[in-house]
Amino acid sequence: QLKQLLVETEKLSAEVLGLRGRSAQLQLQLEVRTGPSVTSCHSESPSVTLTLPVPLQVQQKQHRDTVAVYRSHLLQAAQGFMDEGVHTALLRILRAEAGVG
Repeated sequence: QLKQLLVETEKLSAEVLGLRGRSAQLQLQLEVRTGPSVTSCHSESPSVTLTLPVPLQVQQKQHRDTVAVYRSHLLQAAQGFMDEGVHTALLRILRAEAGVG
């Protein structure tokens, strides 16, 4: 039962991260389409614009978002505060371990 809970938690975490990543990707695409682009430094062709490849930008944003979420959870846990869903999952794990051990 503990293994099932851990597998379920992993799946849900992956799904949440995937959804956050997709949300970040869509937000970034919107920003790229509506935001100003970086113009080229060359005076020969002032109409040329440069932008970073979207996948690199998306990966960087996803990484920053993921790190921010983990930092937030760690800080809240260290301060004694925890998301209700995380708290419930941890209680189930602890109860399952107590029943097994």
